[in-house]
Amino acid sequence: MHAQTNPSPPVDTVRALVLKLAPLLLRDGLNVAVRSDGVVEVRNPGDTRMTQPIVAREHQGALWWWWVWSGPTRDAPLEYEPMVPADDVDEAARRLSNVLRVAEPARAEQ
Repeated sequence: MHAQTNPSPPVDTVRALVLKLAPLLLRDGLNVAVRSDGVVEVRNPGDTRMTQPIVAREHQGALWWWWVWSGPTRDAPLEYEPMVPADDVDEAARRLSNVLRVAEPARAEQ
């Protein structure tokens, strides 16, 4: 994991990227919001504790989506991990949906 990433692109660039990603996440029942600092929050509306922040940052000469993880302690800095290139919206949506999906309880056989 990376302790820091390159600076965030302008918020308008992040919003443009989210416009491509959001329809896939909405189809999977997730909510998406872009904060004023450029952090994208993806939420499962069925469980408010299930939120995954992501950011767009440069990686390997292109914009990528990065996971944002809390540090090992409460006052530790956030940690960042490259997820996928920003233009690979299908894979980004798949990974986010897998992380935020709440499995439905198995139904008892009758």
